[in-house]
Amino acid sequence: MYQTLTFTANKSTQSHSSEAESNGFTEIKKLITSFFRKKIVLFGLIMLPVGSAGAGISLYIDEDSNSNFSKPVILNETVINLEKEISLEFSKPIAEVEKYEEKIAIFPKENLVFTWDLEKTHLKITPADIWQPETEYTLSVPKLNFKENTPSYLFLFETLSYPKIIKTTPAEGEQGFVFDENNKISIQFNKNIDDFDIQVVSRPFIEVEQEYNSETQTLVITPLENVKHFGSHTITIFVKHKKQKQRGFFPIGALTFSTLLPTPEEWPEKYAERLLIARQSTVAKNKKGKYIDVNLEAQITTLFENGKFVESFINSTGAADTPTPTGTYQVYNKHPYALSNMFQVYMPYWMAFTSDGKYGFHDLPVWPEGHTDMPEGGKESIKSIGSPVGPGCVRHNAQDSQKMYEWADVGTKVVIY
Repeated sequence: MYQTLTFTANKSTQSHSSEAESNGFTEIKKLITSFFRKKIVLFGLIMLPVGSAGAGISLYIDEDSNSNFSKPVILNETVINLEKEISLEFSKPIAEVEKYEEKIAIFPKENLVFTWDLEKTHLKITPADIWQPETEYTLSVPKLNFKENTPSYLFLFETLSYPKIIKTTPAEGEQGFVFDENNKISIQFNKNIDDFDIQVVSRPFIEVEQEYNSETQTLVITPLENVKHFGSHTITIFVKHKKQKQRGFFPIGALTFSTLLPTPEEWPEKYAERLLIARQSTVAKNKKGKYIDVNLEAQITTLFENGKFVESFINSTGAADTPTPTGTYQVYNKHPYALSNMFQVYMPYWMAFTSDGKYGFHDLPVWPEGHTDMPEGGKESIKSIGSPVGPGCVRHNAQDSQKMYEWADVGTKVVIY
């Protein structure tokens, strides 16, 4: 049985720093590919839990052990913290420490710092900076009485990973996000990032404030001023360990979303242009469930569900002397072909949005034969859509009225402004 001891820092130490030579890396590759012909000593080791305080690795090397193995010593469960050491304990003192250090190699290449105790039986190996995150390393250590072409001991380990993004608000690719102090960007990570520095870079540039909540492991980003750029935004998240140098920032994710356009001072005459602007500029005033938004100035009706844009339609609302009432309402009842008691006309796809049933959404009205206003009967011209010419209801063409009728439920919220 090996007795495994950890390095103790209360002893006097001396330090040396060296950079592994290229032939050392060649040796590692040869050792891995031709391991069946090599003789290796098994390491006695302590495997500390991932993420625990002091998650370094301690190894014991005994020259008397003479076991043969068909593959390298690979410890898949051994993960080392980025700033922690590998501590080696030898069964006997190393006579020539500087020559021994020259034979130690690491791949990928790192500048290593070696710290020995006075008895030369303990060696602490640390990187000059820190171990690179999310990296698999192969460490080659020579035998105790090393000679040229003597097989080395191999030890494979990995380092802790960068934090990973598990959820963002807005979601990736979201359209119509309102980026202001009331709708902040939040980025949730899979683990605590207290040991990391985070940089958020936005394109186009937006000056922001970052606040991290360690309990929820969420970074909240708030703009310091009103967002002057509208349209597509990309935010890239960079991270580095606090002990890494400034150039160590590494991208771990990006978030692309679109913000709303400003409402135009004057709406264009062309319906297609109005609908496009409505989609890019209408703010959902209700974030839960289905909601119908009616913009009287633009003559646009927009459908939202859970704050997400669904579709926009050109409408026709009340004329100046018979205006459509503004305010917050709901769909009270529905009928596929209602008859108006007031005007004695049919209103296809009727949905009342006032409790008294006086006002509602519907298709263009249909006059029955013999009606005093249109004895021959017939349907109102589609030309009225897009202008406020009605008696107060909100009207759409037949196709859009049917879509709304099938989409909306009794109880669906309605906001008219």
